[in-house]
Amino acid sequence: MRGKKILSVLVSAAMLGSTSGLSAFAESTDEAPAKKTFNYVALGDSVAAGYELEPEGGLLNDRGLVITDELLADPVKAAYPQVLTNYLTELGKQYGVEVKGTNLSATAFRAEDVELTIKDPKYRNPMAKSILESFYQVDTNAIYSPYYDYFNDYLKEADLVSIQLGGNDITMNLMFDMMNSTNPIIQGIGFTGAFIAFGFTPSDAVATGIGVMTAAKDNITADSFLEAANYMQSFSDKIDGLTERSYENVKSLINTVKEINGNADIAVVSMYNPFANDYDEQKLFDKFNEVLEPIFAQAAEIAAQNEGQADNDGEPTDEFIDTLSEKAEQVTEMNNAPDAPGSAELADEILEQTENAKSIDELMDNIDEITTGDEYDSIPEPLKKLLSKFGSVEELKAFINMLRSGGNIGELTDIPEIINNIKNNEDAKKAIVEEILTPIALTVAADIIDPKVKALNEKLKTAAEETGAVYVDVYNITPENDFDPHPKAQGHKDIADIMFRELSDLIAERMGGDDITTDDDDQTSGDQDVSDSRAVGDVNGDGKVNVTDIVLTASHVKSIKALNEENIKYADANHNGKIEVTDIVLIAAHVKGIKPLK
Repeated sequence: MRGKKILSVLVSAAMLGSTSGLSAFAESTDEAPAKKTFNYVALGDSVAAGYELEPEGGLLNDRGLVITDELLADPVKAAYPQVLTNYLTELGKQYGVEVKGTNLSATAFRAEDVELTIKDPKYRNPMAKSILESFYQVDTNAIYSPYYDYFNDYLKEADLVSIQLGGNDITMNLMFDMMNSTNPIIQGIGFTGAFIAFGFTPSDAVATGIGVMTAAKDNITADSFLEAANYMQSFSDKIDGLTERSYENVKSLINTVKEINGNADIAVVSMYNPFANDYDEQKLFDKFNEVLEPIFAQAAEIAAQNEGQADNDGEPTDEFIDTLSEKAEQVTEMNNAPDAPGSAELADEILEQTENAKSIDELMDNIDEITTGDEYDSIPEPLKKLLSKFGSVEELKAFINMLRSGGNIGELTDIPEIINNIKNNEDAKKAIVEEILTPIALTVAADIIDPKVKALNEKLKTAAEETGAVYVDVYNITPENDFDPHPKAQGHKDIADIMFRELSDLIAERMGGDDITTDDDDQTSGDQDVSDSRAVGDVNGDGKVNVTDIVLTASHVKSIKALNEENIKYADANHNGKIEVTDIVLIAAHVKGIKPLK
């Protein structure tokens, strides 16, 4: 096993630098062993599918959108499953193993969707189905019908299965929840988020969100605006719940794959950092402002117009500001009321009475009856003051439902004051965004999403450990300086490189690593006699040319550990004055007795 471990270091270093040298090495073998096969299957979402790497005329023609026979025959070349397949193919040549890679990744798929697709031939991913029908307007049943066979047929033959899922179990569930909201503002934000996830520019995505709100503008009120802010504030709690659910889904999927094929090695690939590592706070600020600014500004204007409280320029009037002020105060009072002595239990009873009451007067009478008993002396003043402000029980019920939709927005009581500043600001939108929405946006981005990705990765690591899978951490791949959540070609190569480095030992063993010479053999194949004088290839100067010299050369090439000036000239196997992958291959060929060094 020690020899196999050293081999994995060698091959990893060589493959990450170049494949041309290894190809030459493989082709120089006089007699290849009998062919064996190694099957690699990738399960994932749009990232693994290579979405946006080969778009042929926009969204509808992106080759990474859905799985087809044509795509399986001609996969997206820059997607990491195919890049990894290329690495495995070169490695397989060293063992006489034929490698086949199959990418069964698809856009908008969650871990739970993949598992259900594997188990039920009639299952159709509702989120992907909704998205594709909206864009394609075609029969998605025809698209998804082959998926059951795809997954089951290829997984049965797999030697290695990679799973990069879990992110959509959070984001897609959030987006779907928002897009199905009855609040047009929340719905518009949801569509904007979904379009950004599909790689649209922020401006195009925002235009879509605003279009959704405009179409439903007659239903947007000041309550809608506060409810949307409330919803955004509750993101953290929503993501926490979905993270736990994602962990359970991935763990269940792993076990399902093991039921189909108990012999396959399974690799759980982490989520990567969706934000560029070099973003400072101002850049992040600007990016999220670009997305959220028009949405909330438009929502504020529509809300004011619907309540007849916007001026000719579409800016909120004093009356609208007063309306928001009153509602913000109500939110604060509702949040503070249960904190009054003896109020918490009474508040629960009042909420129950509210559901059954037909009018405010009836509600107040019922509350009076409750508070005349021994348990309560009287209705607490904060609750009494709050209830007296509602003109109807329907209005009170709607307000309670708004509060129940999310977290605490009592801290947003300065909304009226901020909106009032709009009148004295040349850019009305900027006032809303900078003073209200930016804290929310930065919270969602810097304080929530990035830590949540890390938290999800910890859960995925746990799922791997609990199921006997290998966890591969790709969080810190090359960052992208755009707003698109999909990595570009370099990011995909990074993922493939990391996967190959982490998995090469397992793969080499499965392919038949027992045939590889180990460092214990101390082999010095060829006609050279290295006992009397130091020969090319004897990198460490111990009088032998063996695997140790290969590893030292590979470490130098990959900048892991540089050779000193004395030893470096003995690693230059082709005498071209440079230490590169070709030198690794030539020394390896000598050690294997394939071609002696000169």
